[in-house]
Amino acid sequence: MELGVLLYILVVFGFGGTLLLGSMAYLAWEFICRLHRPAWSKRTLLAKAAIVLSVSVFTCLLSIPLRMIWVTRVGAIPGSYKAVGVWGSATLTMRPDRSFVEAWNFKNAYNGKPEGEGMIQGTWRTAERDWLTRDIYLGPFKGLAEYDRNHVPATHSANVMGYSGFTLIEIDAGSDIVFSK
Repeated sequence: MELGVLLYILVVFGFGGTLLLGSMAYLAWEFICRLHRPAWSKRTLLAKAAIVLSVSVFTCLLSIPLRMIWVTRVGAIPGSYKAVGVWGSATLTMRPDRSFVEAWNFKNAYNGKPEGEGMIQGTWRTAERDWLTRDIYLGPFKGLAEYDRNHVPATHSANVMGYSGFTLIEIDAGSDIVFSK
């Protein structure tokens, strides 16, 4: 996993989760104790600021997982994706009709010399969805990792994610092959 994605997850889910739970607890306390609290016009400026800040933080933090769900829906998958690594580069064009085109340019990881290029067409289908990601199958798909280059293209599973705010398709996590939109 990329360091940027790891930091994003740590900040958003660690710090953001704590803020979200804190603001939820404060708003729940405000709601439960509302009968014993003064009217809005009689509250102090500090109390009003605390409520407005809690509602704002809650709304902003709630928008993050909603955005992640939105960018991993089936309608958001079609588009053009690019992956670049020490192995070379590749583009993946996902179409709304559930077909795709994969084009790649391999290079030697040690000296950077080109080692081959190609293109393949196939179809994609959705598998299942968990809370923030979606699984899809691409077939036939040419493996891009060093150990997978000489194999016959086959069906590969992929993970559609939205951790960084835009759609990513992770084909081979161990080889860091992630297509970004």
